[in-house]
Amino acid sequence: MAIYTQLNQQDIQSLADNYDLKIVEFSPLDGGNGNSSYILKTQQASYVLTVCDDKEFDEVFKMGQLLLLLEAHNVPCNRLISPVNSEILTTFATADGVKPVMLKDYIEGQVVEQLDETMLSQVGRQAARLNQIPSPDYLPTNHPYGRQLFPRVVGLNIDAKYESWLAEEIDYLEQHIAANLPRGLIHGDLFYDNLLFDPLSGMPGGFKAIIDFEEACHYHLIFELGMGILGACVNDITVDLDKARALVDGYQQVRPLAQIEKESLQLFVRYAAVATSYWRFNKYNIEEPSEDRAGHHWQMVQIAKEVAEISTTRFFDAIFSADQIITG
Repeated sequence: MAIYTQLNQQDIQSLADNYDLKIVEFSPLDGGNGNSSYILKTQQASYVLTVCDDKEFDEVFKMGQLLLLLEAHNVPCNRLISPVNSEILTTFATADGVKPVMLKDYIEGQVVEQLDETMLSQVGRQAARLNQIPSPDYLPTNHPYGRQLFPRVVGLNIDAKYESWLAEEIDYLEQHIAANLPRGLIHGDLFYDNLLFDPLSGMPGGFKAIIDFEEACHYHLIFELGMGILGACVNDITVDLDKARALVDGYQQVRPLAQIEKESLQLFVRYAAVATSYWRFNKYNIEEPSEDRAGHHWQMVQIAKEVAEISTTRFFDAIFSADQIITG
């Protein structure tokens, strides 16, 4: 992760004073995009301090509200630490202007790239719990890189082959996404690197926490599983259907899917891959051009194509056992 806002010892302690914390050690934290994060250590505990470089104060305030809501519902995720003299945020003045700052507790845990089926079942259960929380009215009603944004990059001729493919996917999704799919609160970015595990957590599979709720929104609930399969059940460009089944089985232990959601799941794995291809294309070719990453979107294109080529019967039978299939 690039550190957009460089903080020195004096800056760190000045910000920590807003929380009555005495910092003994700090270091930059890898991960995330568009933020500058640091691990802060006191004699008693560790924290994550984030300077939000590309978000407005109102957006970050809503993120803080969401973290408080998740805490109230006992969701295993980072806990917001409130400043002494304000409810959620503090600010930091830079040469580029005043930026919002958020402090959260630091969760000890590991990112595991290859999750086993026990781990995935636990992720599914936690995602379902999250999806059952009443969605607050301040959340966006579109996914932050959902299909409403795709047309922005079509016709730019940066990568004409990709843009032509994306235009076809826009039409396909428009024609095939059902209008009456259940909606609610979703994390929106359920990739393996937003999941933490710890063998000492006491949870099956060592599950510890879901992190990074920056893409949270009020959206199709089945998008959560589509993105989860993309982000945690893919080997190179191929969906591991056994892993996907474990994720979905865990989910349905808490929130059984409606029949229309089951029938839409394969489409939403494809949609998640298309959306992630758009994000990568836009990020590394337009917003922050990178020669090394300019072609990263093509991996997601290949995954979307692979998912599309799985027969609907094979996908459905592989994910849903006979006693879960609802007829009629």
